[in-house]
Amino acid sequence: MMRPMRNERRGLRIAMVAACPFPSPRGSQVLVRELAIALVDRGHRVHLVTYPYGENLAPIYGFAVHRVRAPRYLAVPADVGWRKPLLDLYLVAALYRLVRRENIDVIHAHNYEGPLIGMLVRALTGVPVVYHSHNALSDELAYYFTPGWRQTLARRAGRLLDRQIPRRSDHSIALTPELSSFLRDHGVPADRVTTIAPAVNAATCADVPACAPETFAGHFIVMYAGNLDPYQDLEVLFDAFTMAQPAIGRALLVVVTHDARWAERVGGRLARLVRAGVARVIVAPAFATVRRLLAAADVLVSPRSSWSGYPIKVINYMAAGRAIISAAGSAKGLVDGETALVVPNRDTHGFATALVRLFCDAQLRQVLGDRARAAVRGSNGWGHAAAQVEEIYAKLCTRRFYDSQPSTAVATVRASMDRSVGVATAASGNRRE
Repeated sequence: MMRPMRNERRGLRIAMVAACPFPSPRGSQVLVRELAIALVDRGHRVHLVTYPYGENLAPIYGFAVHRVRAPRYLAVPADVGWRKPLLDLYLVAALYRLVRRENIDVIHAHNYEGPLIGMLVRALTGVPVVYHSHNALSDELAYYFTPGWRQTLARRAGRLLDRQIPRRSDHSIALTPELSSFLRDHGVPADRVTTIAPAVNAATCADVPACAPETFAGHFIVMYAGNLDPYQDLEVLFDAFTMAQPAIGRALLVVVTHDARWAERVGGRLARLVRAGVARVIVAPAFATVRRLLAAADVLVSPRSSWSGYPIKVINYMAAGRAIISAAGSAKGLVDGETALVVPNRDTHGFATALVRLFCDAQLRQVLGDRARAAVRGSNGWGHAAAQVEEIYAKLCTRRFYDSQPSTAVATVRASMDRSVGVATAASGNRRE
């Protein structure tokens, strides 16, 4: 039975922290948006503190978005680089103001920068921090750096942060059992970590008409849909497709992405395949368009070997009811031979063999697609995920309301910060979208 809230009639006041562009069709941002909406549906008030920019592609229902007011030279999209730490400092001030102004009950911090920001504010306000772990930093951070000393340093920094950040939060949420075990092995007490997988909306599983048949007429469509970041291992896909193409003949590789700068992101390999007439790139930021494209595919692919995350694309693939080939690292919720063909990580030959197998066996494609859709339709929705999160909030907020007041030293720092941000608060106000 769920524990009672502090005040059932009003629900809780929740501050989410997302150090990233928002909204965006990327997996992490989709998870943040859907969870926020589900919590609002359950009667809570949700405020999201985020970067100054987003792609404004998905509607936002019921929760407030607070964008930091940063100088113009910072208010531009930034990957890993010098702008991000500066933007994160602005997020600290914005979150602190929000917590004090709205009398926030709990801080829900996503990814790694979120809990760092949340813990700084917790030190000044006493508000508990829930860390929503989307991945292990030691698994993903190195992908963003070229091989050499920078990549080695990034890997070491990731390992250090993995041992320090999660265990200092009041509670951690892991997307997968593997990530939950990883957090426990790195110092998080077993009673302070909960596994909550991403959910799926019922509407996502509904049938949609495929894109116009003439779009891919006469081709066997191998489709990847998602972002083009290095951890997606797209080079494995390109190599496997090239290897399988002589046996398939009429194969067409279709890459669906929201990133119009795709040629810059993935180098010349994909561009060469496009020029050769065996690949096509479709920039489709709207999810409704992506769903129609997924429905037109013969095979949907996920070459990602990174183990710690939960690719939202896999859920969307399953909901589309098409055959799936996935590397083992990203095969979350998939069963080899039942709902997908799962191949070893970075196994180019295995991936190519699976492509040829599905090309030759239309019945297997149909069976895998039907079973995948049935599996995702039978899973719990975002309402269930929000109820699990609610249980965590209830424990932490009950503890907070009976804790002692902050120490005199903390109170002094807090008063000083109040004075320092007071003018900025009056000038910028609360920008919501």
